[in-house]
Amino acid sequence: GDADRWGDGRVKGVIGPLVKLLVSAGLIALFLLQIDFADVTAAVATARPSYLGLAVVLFVVSNLLGALQWRELLRVQGIELPVLRIISLYFVGVFFNNFLVSNIGGDAVRVYDLKRITGEGSKGFAATFLDRFVGLFVLILFSVVTLSRNPALWSPSIALPIAALVCVIAGILVFGFSRRLSATILRVIDRIAPQALIALLNRIRDGFIAYRKAYGTLGRVLLFACGVQLLRIAVYYSVGFGMNLTAGFDHYVIFIPLIAIVAAVPISFGGIGVRENLGALFFARVGVSGAEALAMMFLGYLAGIVASLAGGVSFVFRRYVRKEDADEE
Repeated sequence: GDADRWGDGRVKGVIGPLVKLLVSAGLIALFLLQIDFADVTAAVATARPSYLGLAVVLFVVSNLLGALQWRELLRVQGIELPVLRIISLYFVGVFFNNFLVSNIGGDAVRVYDLKRITGEGSKGFAATFLDRFVGLFVLILFSVVTLSRNPALWSPSIALPIAALVCVIAGILVFGFSRRLSATILRVIDRIAPQALIALLNRIRDGFIAYRKAYGTLGRVLLFACGVQLLRIAVYYSVGFGMNLTAGFDHYVIFIPLIAIVAAVPISFGGIGVRENLGALFFARVGVSGAEALAMMFLGYLAGIVASLAGGVSFVFRRYVRKEDADEE
């Protein structure tokens, strides 16, 4: 009965995170079997503290710009909150991105918080989805433009993922901004897809359509997104520069976006394991050893955690208020 279903739910709730934890541990173990761990610790020791501190500052600034980007998107949905509250909610989301089963879990936390404060769950979802989508769009744009200027790095392992992501982005744009085409697609898949998926796709389409003529907002959001993503790429470049790695900034602009996108797939905690293995695979092409790549990716991730600690503090001490009260703060 209900007790059995509750018990099954608890088991499933434990199995999922456990599997992802095992995947993270397995990927790290597989990587360490191929290199000497002493080399990793030696690489970490070469990092100059001043550049690690700079990496933290860069990540904090990127979070502040990211919060302003999200605020612009929320305004189109009719959600107006004080800047400090938006920043607080954004930092909380980034904090949870580091510890949930992918680096997009914090987005769900942001949507949940908005619903608690404003009662606007669907509109909060639309703004947050587009916030994430614009970041993805800019990351791929950076990779494509920079890779086109570095033909020596072309290979199937890099070009094919980029091509696939370009197709996905193009498909989402067409689906989101074309009422007629999206309606046709929804009618077709309504016969085979579960209703939960149909509902999600409808929410995504409705969210995009709200921005179709918000040209000024979209322009500002793109500028914010460029700043956010360049700063987050610069986090890893700062760490690598502080370790005297040979890779140039253009290499980071190609590799870090691909690593970030794949690490967002919910197969591990915070992308741990995925991030390090991809870092070693890509940066080996420009003369960075596996141990150095692991150390650089780990320290960049650590800088992000330190930069998001304010979100953890805010989460612990925050209090929920109604929108009317928030407007008066």
